[in-house]
Amino acid sequence: MERRSAIGLLVAALGAATLAASVQAILPSDPQAAHPTYAALNLPAAWDVTSGSPRVVIAIVDTGIDPTHPDLAGAVRAGRDFVDRDDDATNPPGGHGTAVAGVAAARANNGVGGIGTCFSCELMSLRVLGLDGIALNTNTAAAIDYAVDHGAAVVNASIYGPHSPPTLRAAIVRARAAGVLVVAAAGNEGTAEPQYPAAFPETISVGAAATSTSLARYSSFGSWLEFAAPECAPITSIGGGTDVGCASIASPLVAGIVALLRTQAPFATADEVESALARTARPIAGTRHGLVDAAAALAALGRPEPHFQPVVVGSPVVGESLEAFSGVWSGAGLAATYRWERCQNSCTPIEDAISSRYELTPADTGFRLRVTASSPAAAPAASTTTALVVEAPRASELPSIVGRARVGALLTARPGTWAGTDLRFSTSWLRCRGVCTEIKAGASYRVRAADRGYRLRVAMLASNAVGSVSARSKPTAVVR
Repeated sequence: MERRSAIGLLVAALGAATLAASVQAILPSDPQAAHPTYAALNLPAAWDVTSGSPRVVIAIVDTGIDPTHPDLAGAVRAGRDFVDRDDDATNPPGGHGTAVAGVAAARANNGVGGIGTCFSCELMSLRVLGLDGIALNTNTAAAIDYAVDHGAAVVNASIYGPHSPPTLRAAIVRARAAGVLVVAAAGNEGTAEPQYPAAFPETISVGAAATSTSLARYSSFGSWLEFAAPECAPITSIGGGTDVGCASIASPLVAGIVALLRTQAPFATADEVESALARTARPIAGTRHGLVDAAAALAALGRPEPHFQPVVVGSPVVGESLEAFSGVWSGAGLAATYRWERCQNSCTPIEDAISSRYELTPADTGFRLRVTASSPAAAPAASTTTALVVEAPRASELPSIVGRARVGALLTARPGTWAGTDLRFSTSWLRCRGVCTEIKAGASYRVRAADRGYRLRVAMLASNAVGSVSARSKPTAVVR
């Protein structure tokens, strides 16, 4: 569990020039437009380049969003409630998600409140926080998967906790491979203890800055924390009001800036977006990179041409499935065709393996796999190869015992027939009557007087890097 923080191929039509909402000077007229947070992030200069686009959607993983708020009117797309298991995530029980949403994408020039960092972008409401303020990691992972599958460009998670479940990390890895960055709050613990999902290396982690050179005292910090943004900003309050809020604010400020970068550069990979943020951040103690500079990041990123950075996600184990991602956000409109290949000294295409998913078979054992992504609008590109494909232990013929079960006789174990990669075996002898008890290890066993009245069995344990499997022989006759 986590604790809630305090508060098709249409490249030409969907290219960067079309996604940019404006190239005119942006001088928002909203009542709180002069709040110093905007200048601290160099946002007015960034808005001179782009204010975002309705095509670029920021998924808010939180308590839900109030779509009737006047500063969010028309900006909230349908989403999903992962607590109540329905499609209504727009009538939240509290204002946390609404406040976060306004920081990222409140409308500009409407005479209401402040300005979202990507004020021409849209929002997707994904509720994971219950009335108790707790978000199950399984729900957070499912929300991130939903955001990726429904076209979000960036995900904001202003939630945190000390646990690092593999399911949650797997969803973030999948998102990043799909060109979707997950931006997460570092937390309000005031310590260096890693908080998740922010501390996963695939996440954009954001702490709260009190000044241009220091974090707020309550902000978590450490080598795992990448970026910072101001701790306070104008927010959209529940019930239609506006205010200035602190804590839970830094992460959506940066999520909106990531959306600006995605607007300008729809074909940029997640690595390229993060690199632009890192190269232009201004140093702050307690972070790896520092305070985000929106305008400088836009300039550093530029407008990359269509290109692929394919990634293979999954475990290279026979019977498991691998999933390929092109590295390009789906909203860019650059559809990829995939081709799976087996590699040793060279790589050879696998017949008919041309979908984004591939189920590993025994024929793949001992090979490394990779995927190549291609398109008429972008040069082919290959992923890195996987680790060697391995097969889990599996008994196709059970172990057996050679010899007669009589006191003094020497019995020998036959291991049976096994499939699997780099198997290691251990043999145990069992004395059975109702239940079985281990009596000796080794390939042979001399029957003892104590065995009279029992049946004997042999158990074979096969193990490798994937796991262990045990198989037992049939029991002998009763020992005489």
